[in-house]
Amino acid sequence: MPRDFPGLYWDEQRQRYFPLASQPVDTTKYSRSEAVTPISNQKQVPQDAPSAQSNVMRGRQRIAPHRALADLRSLDRTARKDTLIHQIHSSQFALTDQVTRSAIPSLLYKGLVTAFQTVCHDGRVWSFAGDSMGWFYSSIIDNDNEAIGWHTSHGWEPEFNLSSEAPLSQVSSICVSGSRCIATSFGPECRILHLPLDSVVEDIRVSRTDTRIVHDVWTADFQASRLVLGANKQAVVIDDISDRAAVHYLPTNSDVFALAQDDSILYTGLRNGGILRFDTRITRSKGHVLLDGLFAQHSNSITNLKLLRDSQLLVGNVDGSISTFDLRFPACRTPLMAFHGNINSYTIKVPLVTDQSENILFAAGQDRKIRLWSLRTGGAPLVSAGADLTHQTAFQHQFEHPVRAMQIIEDSEGMYLWAASGSELYKYSLGHRNGIGI
Repeated sequence: MPRDFPGLYWDEQRQRYFPLASQPVDTTKYSRSEAVTPISNQKQVPQDAPSAQSNVMRGRQRIAPHRALADLRSLDRTARKDTLIHQIHSSQFALTDQVTRSAIPSLLYKGLVTAFQTVCHDGRVWSFAGDSMGWFYSSIIDNDNEAIGWHTSHGWEPEFNLSSEAPLSQVSSICVSGSRCIATSFGPECRILHLPLDSVVEDIRVSRTDTRIVHDVWTADFQASRLVLGANKQAVVIDDISDRAAVHYLPTNSDVFALAQDDSILYTGLRNGGILRFDTRITRSKGHVLLDGLFAQHSNSITNLKLLRDSQLLVGNVDGSISTFDLRFPACRTPLMAFHGNINSYTIKVPLVTDQSENILFAAGQDRKIRLWSLRTGGAPLVSAGADLTHQTAFQHQFEHPVRAMQIIEDSEGMYLWAASGSELYKYSLGHRNGIGI
């Protein structure tokens, strides 16, 4: 049974894999190359001409969800069924318009949300948010409260201010792992909030870093008990956050904007465009340069890093480009897949998330819009073949403020995208539109 591999397609007639770029148009009726049409090949259509753009979309080589569903029933091959199911879900996600909104009341009515996380633990939904004034907020509700559910209404409470006296420092990251929540602040004096969800076992505490060594914490990554801080020209590894006994400083010679952990292996994305890989088991580990310094040549800062499917690295850059690379070939400069159409030129805080099955990619752009792509096909942002251009979907909406945090949540009811913009949270029920869902 042929499997799906990134950047490759299966030729049934010749019984082997070939590069996706070399696939003929008529190789298979429902090939993955039909899923996306490059932006450069699309005709520019004025926004005031919906009928013209509808014709363009009908001309795109995509099958409508209902047609794919009909073919799905007639197929008995698992690989083809999986491809069609992915296409149906992708098309429905692109049409999402069901959204609920809630506001986080800033104490000074000036704070904008800069970080957000929510998790279900011990029968309750714990939600945390941080703002640009340094305030950390929390909301705790019962998971079985049907009137509230996944907190369409919040009882937000300000808990701590992580900002130094002057200037005010924003909350730069919020991470949750197991039964612990960690929040960090940006600025000359970094503070770290350690909030255990099981408060009976551990105490809540706020600690400070040595300002002579660590400052300007841009990001953080928390897995199991290990916390890694992306700071000024170094990554700071705290092996056990509960006692902070072992702290390692990994020099990078450039500010760390992005982090990704895989057990003891740490990946750092830098301001200067470099990507370094460290082995945290080695006390004085020297970073190994990845991708042969591909982005460092033009100082194309790394804003996002995410590990995918055991051997892939998803990379986001400050110029808006998004691509995946094969970590089995760490010096290779050619991406497995590129995702076009994201907008950015200078913003560092641009969230990028994937669903748990790692099939769909969501990214917030500098133009205050969220876009989504298929992680199987890459190319241009997903646009459903049956899109109604007279009705604005979630991924056509332009927010009033930049989107600073996103999170994907999946439960028995479906999949949800959380987005923080300004002082508000938006919860999108993915695949649902006017009472219709997948």
